[in-house]
Amino acid sequence: MNIRQLETFYWIARLGTFSAAAERLNTSQANVSARIRELEEELNVVLFDRFGRQVKLTRKAHELLGHAEKVVAEAAQLRLAAGRPDVGQRVVKIGLGEAIATRYLIVIINELKRCYPAMGVEFDVDLNTHLVRKLTRGGIDIAVIGRPAEEAKLALLPIGAMPLAWVGAPALLQGRTTIAPRDLAEMPIISLPREARLYTLLSDWFAEVAIAPTSVSYCNNIAMMIHVARAGVSLCMVPTDLVIQDIDTGILLAPTPVPPLPSLKFFVTTRAESVEHLRRRVPGLALDLELDVLRFGCSASRISHLPCGSTK
Repeated sequence: MNIRQLETFYWIARLGTFSAAAERLNTSQANVSARIRELEEELNVVLFDRFGRQVKLTRKAHELLGHAEKVVAEAAQLRLAAGRPDVGQRVVKIGLGEAIATRYLIVIINELKRCYPAMGVEFDVDLNTHLVRKLTRGGIDIAVIGRPAEEAKLALLPIGAMPLAWVGAPALLQGRTTIAPRDLAEMPIISLPREARLYTLLSDWFAEVAIAPTSVSYCNNIAMMIHVARAGVSLCMVPTDLVIQDIDTGILLAPTPVPPLPSLKFFVTTRAESVEHLRRRVPGLALDLELDVLRFGCSASRISHLPCGSTK
């Protein structure tokens, strides 16, 4: 019996499939299967009932799981105390929406290095819905995203918001100082895909006055959307922070939207049942939903335009 086998047992039990456990442990599904087979042979018990790709703990496995969890947690702390960090145990996987990553990734990296220099971090930049899926499956530990549609199993900490703007090249906007849904109804628009939070806010803005845009193209990359807008091909709705230099230099115009656009709100998110496990796995990480490192140093001296949300 070894710690890898017990870690694998633990993560299959938490995530429900061998493939999800393999993703979480950065190994192959074949290795996961081999570890469980060896553990079952040594303990002389069957740990899982298989139902296609899904698995269910046997009654005996339920009895053993608590013991395995304690051993895994103690082993992680032992490695840390011995000064021999194990990458698989020390890596925290953080998912970021593209808007946050574009604006604040450097700040986050620097804060993590300053506060937790020995901790390994992997970043995953993706759409909101994809990050929520990875979070619930255990592919990432923490996400900084907009409010997800389904949040029953997630713990959410509000951290602030980014203002949004409609932007386009001067030739396309022709000197407009204000812009309304009726003005944009037949103008070319480029947007994130339909599953993106930004698209939902765009649709809601039009729906507020019962108007639907008729010429929308889709792109899964905000930076490329802005590039298209600079070229005068389409308008786009994006966080103001990402285009402020273009607006200041006149490359893009940002007419005042009527009605006003909502802000894009952000949350630090993790699986509600995993907070205690993460705290044990990475001692010292402030994870009782304070997550101070991932709040981008939310203070007036650092990011005055991204106010901290209350943790109460």
